[in-house]
Amino acid sequence: MKVTFQKVKTEHHILPEFKKLLLTIEKHPHIHRIIPGRINRQQKGSSELLFKISYPTPSGIKCIMSKGSTAQELFVICGEENIPEISLFIQEQAAKYLALYR
Repeated sequence: MKVTFQKVKTEHHILPEFKKLLLTIEKHPHIHRIIPGRINRQQKGSSELLFKISYPTPSGIKCIMSKGSTAQELFVICGEENIPEISLFIQEQAAKYLALYR
């Protein structure tokens, strides 16, 4: 199944387990762009899916997606005034999505 994103930059691959979550997150009207970073290997890992908001940046929010020993940064670009609202929206959507995998 080919996934078509509207706001997600697809220069780098995206961890396949998170594509449906990103499709949901990108629907928020105040999110301008979602930029996934490179996929990195960690020394230790859990087979669980994890999604965490790391911190706000001047241009939006930095998040981490991980599964097993693989992790990927995710940058959500939005207006500075919308960061609290979007952070809450992302946390709610991620919690719903990850609950399906537990």
